[in-house]
Amino acid sequence: MAADVEVHVDDRAIITALNTPGGAVYEWRDQAAEGIIGIAIANSPVNDVLNAQHRGGVVGTFKASWAYDRVGSNGHRVRATVFNGADHAEFVEFGRAPSKGVETFSWRSFTPPGDIQTRLHGTIGYRGRHILRDATNARGAATGDWGPVS
Repeated sequence: MAADVEVHVDDRAIITALNTPGGAVYEWRDQAAEGIIGIAIANSPVNDVLNAQHRGGVVGTFKASWAYDRVGSNGHRVRATVFNGADHAEFVEFGRAPSKGVETFSWRSFTPPGDIQTRLHGTIGYRGRHILRDATNARGAATGDWGPVS
């Protein structure tokens, strides 16, 4: 005996199965974001405590400020936004131009090391470290999930 069976799976059912907790796309997105953050943390610079005496010796805020958020849209897309919430993250990532002005700062090279001084000071600026870009590219290359971003 034969019987016809018809199964209808609508678009919403497929999207729900993939993009909700436990779904393949949902899990892939979180693993990708966590992988990027792991690489970024491993490559994040931490200042010398003696160069930070003027701000209480606090260092490591950039390294400790990596996070991501999960965003879903109309059900067809999921997204993770990886970011660094440190106040100076933009300068670490992209660098900054030279500056000149009166500054209060400490430095390992002062005598005594870490001494706090206020004076007219000029800096040469510095190039960005591109921690997030490089972490994204490393994760994509390791998994083959995406090509390089610039």
